[in-house]
Amino acid sequence: MAVPTSGIIFHPGALLDIADHMDGPTVPRQYALTFLEMLQTRINRILATIGNNDAMDAMDAVLSLKVSSHMVGALSMESICAGLERNILNNDMAAAAHNARVLPDTIDILATAITEFLSHALNEPPSARWSPTATRPAAQAPCRSVHPHP
Repeated sequence: MAVPTSGIIFHPGALLDIADHMDGPTVPRQYALTFLEMLQTRINRILATIGNNDAMDAMDAVLSLKVSSHMVGALSMESICAGLERNILNNDMAAAAHNARVLPDTIDILATAITEFLSHALNEPPSARWSPTATRPAAQAPCRSVHPHP
């Protein structure tokens, strides 16, 4: 199953907001890296619980990924999880199983988008003091939101 071709894969606004509130890039950068590190495990849990028709654990796994995706700006993953949430709420585990198959295909695209953003933003030289205006060149030019390639 192909990754959905509509919608934004990643938008850095959530991470930039965290950086603003935390007075620096360290926390949002680490959050994004931890999100990526845990992504495969979270997806495996969703696939396993849906495959076992365990609606309660599947819902827990889906909501966990949905919320963390929202917090990191992984909009396509958040959207997929919202659809899975609806499937599970409607007690349609067959549809959830079908729709969950797209999750593994999103990992590389999402990882590329987030790591590309992190390589250009939320970087802090060891001796530099972070400032929101210095870290937000994207605020002056549009953020590069990554869309899947057809």
